[in-house]
Amino acid sequence: MAMKRFPLEMYATLELNHVEFARTGNLIAQTPLGAEFTAEAPCENGMWVCADRSKGVVASIEDVNEPIGVVYTAEKEYDDRHYGLKYFGRKVAGDYPRVGILEKGDTMTTNCLQYDDGEFASEEALFEALKAWKDAPVYVVPVVGSPVPQLTATKPAEGTFGKVCKFYTVPNGERGVKYQITNI
Repeated sequence: MAMKRFPLEMYATLELNHVEFARTGNLIAQTPLGAEFTAEAPCENGMWVCADRSKGVVASIEDVNEPIGVVYTAEKEYDDRHYGLKYFGRKVAGDYPRVGILEKGDTMTTNCLQYDDGEFASEEALFEALKAWKDAPVYVVPVVGSPVPQLTATKPAEGTFGKVCKFYTVPNGERGVKYQITNI
């Protein structure tokens, strides 16, 4: 059993459908990324992180019961040949991402996800499960030690998690998942 990333061309993208942190201002914008983010493993939009100002860095989740935020930094166009959401993800240690603290009811669409190939044997099996989300729920859960949330058919007992509400596309046209945070 190994974790696999949701299929994407380059970097993950995120569309905020309805989020409370934009209205309430419950966000972190002046805390740098930790050393775990490098050019080989950049911070991407849609990642779930712990944005703890007391530790002075934005880092992977250490405990599923701590406040979890989603990275939603504004995309940049680097040049005329590389434009669009899938080319933005070059945030490395020391950069300052924008992180919104998740609240119950927040809804977003992203392809920043991973899945366990022991639970979903292939991409096709994952896509079939996502298409049947009304009959058999699929959940989005934090992964301790990883900023990429996981898709699973097992409902978590505690902590922050979301429930898939549509197998969809992200703004750049790639496959994505729309989910709503159902527990904090």
